[in-house]
Amino acid sequence: MRTTPTTTRRWLTRACSRALTATLMLTLVAAGCSDGDSPEDTADELDIPAVDAGVDTTPADDTHVDDTVALEDTAPSAGDTGPQVDVPDDVALDDTGAQSDTDTVGDDTVASDTLDADAADAADAADAADAGPQLWSSYNGLTGQALRDALQADLVSTHQPLSYTDARDVMYAFGGLDDHNGRIECIYTGRTVDTDGSRTPADNCKRADGSPITCSFNTEHSFAKFFLRLHLTEHSPEYDAAEGDIHHLYPSDQDINAARWHFDFAETPCATTNSCAETEGGSLLGLRAGGSGSASCPRGDLELDDDCVMWVRPERRGDLARAQLYMSVRYGMPIPAEMEAALRDWHAQDPADAREMARNDGAEAAQGTRNPFVDRPDFVAKILDY
Repeated sequence: MRTTPTTTRRWLTRACSRALTATLMLTLVAAGCSDGDSPEDTADELDIPAVDAGVDTTPADDTHVDDTVALEDTAPSAGDTGPQVDVPDDVALDDTGAQSDTDTVGDDTVASDTLDADAADAADAADAADAGPQLWSSYNGLTGQALRDALQADLVSTHQPLSYTDARDVMYAFGGLDDHNGRIECIYTGRTVDTDGSRTPADNCKRADGSPITCSFNTEHSFAKFFLRLHLTEHSPEYDAAEGDIHHLYPSDQDINAARWHFDFAETPCATTNSCAETEGGSLLGLRAGGSGSASCPRGDLELDDDCVMWVRPERRGDLARAQLYMSVRYGMPIPAEMEAALRDWHAQDPADAREMARNDGAEAAQGTRNPFVDRPDFVAKILDY
């Protein structure tokens, strides 16, 4: 355990409390406190003033304590140990008394509750830091564009790009990145199918509630290929790297993948108007607030680009958010303001869980890069514009 001045003062306070308790009890006995009298009653008869807990009762110049001082009711636990305190010869500590090599009590024996809490918080932070090296720690002092540039340089230099085919093999293989106990899950609906080693598994499809349904899976580019083509030169090395970047690729039911098309991620009020085009598993596809297009959000209608949005189910919205932020930083692709606001909210609402962290490890093993926003959620707020 880390010893701090605050910790020492706490032990000194406990030891003083025990000594003063002993003095008080001797005083009460001498005054003739009977078995039937409560200490409080006898204290009242002796006109012993009460002192609020937390108030420093230690005299300024020495460690002798006047035996007319009453202490708080709560006694230290029997297992407590701490610094030894010099007390008058006529005051005996009980047999759970504090023992330590720490010096005698000084003028500042009792610290305020606020200072104690602050010191405890600082100690907790130090303990966390002692747990091991922090990932991406060399960027701790960076913010804004400087942080974004540094992360991008790191991600580019460590990336060992996979082809889209190879990336899917990593995902769908038996024991692969997205094989969870022989089942593969749709990122949007929660539907699952048996792992069969193919890139389009379809066997034994079930909804998230376990009910059977016929379906077939393929792979979702969560940062839609439409935007990859918009911002990168198709079939260039950078485009190919983005197309096969596992950090934004997810298994998906083919139907919901097609329905999402390249609509932005954002919140939609369609559930309140019963007008959602898709609702399964908690993900919603519908018009954004103020949208005026077709509520059915048909794919292929470019005029609906600014009207329809995908609202991802709560269990996986954080995963999708961090994937989009990664792609924006890694490939220098901008994210629309409304979508960015939603992604920041989703990142906060759905922190990375063990599965997402394990997937980050697997992606690094396969292609050399990690998603820094999974490792360091604090980085999200440090970059002001994606």
